[in-house]
Formats: sequence, structure tokens, C-alpha cells
Amino acid sequence: MDTPIDRAMVLAAGYGTRMRPLTDRLPKPLVPIAGRPMIAHALEHLREAGVREVVVNVSHLKEPLIQYLRSYPGLNCLISEEEEPLETGGGLRQALPLLGNRPLFVINADILWIDRGEPALQRLARQWDDARMDWLFLVQSRARALGYDRGEDHLFVTPANTIGWEAQDAPYIIASVYVMHPRVLAGVPPGKFSAKVLWRKAMAENRLWCLPHQGLWCQAGTIPDLQRAEALLASFESRAVPSPLTPQ
Repeated sequence: MDTPIDRAMVLAAGYGTRMRPLTDRLPKPLVPIAGRPMIAHALEHLREAGVREVVVNVSHLKEPLIQYLRSYPGLNCLISEEEEPLETGGGLRQALPLLGNRPLFVINADILWIDRGEPALQRLARQWDDARMDWLFLVQSRARALGYDRGEDHLFVTPANTIGWEAQDAPYIIASVYVMHPRVLAGVPPGKFSAKVLWRKAMAENRLWCLPHQGLWCQAGTIPDLQRAEALLASFESRAVPSPLTPQ
């Protein structure tokens, strides 16, 4: 890609029902993993990738999350408010006026990953081909996807649309880290819907592509997942150097 990707959206508007009772009083993105709000892990990856403007959708218990985002160093966080969570597709559509007209990174707030070698966001940006892609997903071998229990994500990842497919790592699942072009939302009516509606359309048009992750990955959707995520981080703690800019 000739032009660096310098914008992003973080999906952070869910209720976090599987993480109750923690999310009865705290928005899920602020639930801590290893002493930091889980959303901070995604924001730090973005900041390190050179992103400076991030759209974040908010809904459930939104005020403390908005306050946290507005004070986050090194990033200009734009807020897309939802009266009730609109799911992934609806959240993207609601934020369309803030997304611009160039490709951007999109990350779920409850995803934690560790890179090995070239950072995942850099690899995604390098592989992006605007002429043939509308979506480029980071994907993870399901056998090594901590916190992922079930779903149909593997149906979107095939040898034909995956750059660097490895049969021994299949099936793969969508890792909820990707590049998309806002043009996929043109003409889409507002409302609550899953982004998988858009993925299926793009797949039928051969405009959905995948790139296997080269490191570790974890989804923090439940309280036991938090423990797995903390263990994952602890295993790399000696190699990590905390940023002095990271909010405490």
C-alpha cells in the first residue's frame, strides 16, 4: 500500500453480558487485563503503528469510557455514541460520518494479541490492495485461539482468499483485527445488524481476503478469558517495556 493507514475504529459498545457482574458497574472495555483497561491493549497497538485518530463506538455505561478515551495520550479519539449497542455492522454504519474515505484498521475492544516478527497491523497495511480488496482480516488458527469457543468464522477463511494459507493451521477464525474500506457501507441503512452480512457480500464478490497471524491471540469475552489473557501477557512480561505514555 502506498499510503500508510493512519485511522482506525475500535468497536467498544457491547453490554459485556458474559462478563457480569464486572460489567454491571464498569463498561467492558475498561475491565482490566494485567492492570490496564482491555481497550488500552488495542489502542497501544494502533499508536505504535502510527495511527493518530481513532473512532470508538460507545453505549453501555459510556461516560467513564468516554472520559478515559478523551485523556488517552498520543491519540485523538472520536466518539460514536449509540443509544443501544448496534452490533458490529450497525456500529460501523453509525460511525460512517467519522470514518473518512480511505481504508482504516478496525479492532474489537476485547481482543489481545502478541506479535512475532513484523507487527500484525504493519503486515495488514503492507498487504492491502485497494483495487481488489474491501476487507482484509487477520486470522488465527482456531487450535491456538484462546477464548474462542464456537462460531462460523472459519467459513470466511479459505485457501483461495488467504494470503499464506497453511493447511496444518486450518481451520482459521477471524481475529477481529482487520482493514476495511468505508465504501462497503455506502447505501447501507442505519440500524442494528451483524457485519457478517457485509462480509458475505464481499466474499461473493471476491473482495474479502485474509492474512494469518504470526503470533499469539486471545479473546477476552468471559471472566475465565481474563485469566487466560493475563497468563499470556505474563509469559511475555520480561520482554515487554511499558510505555511511559500508557494511562494507568
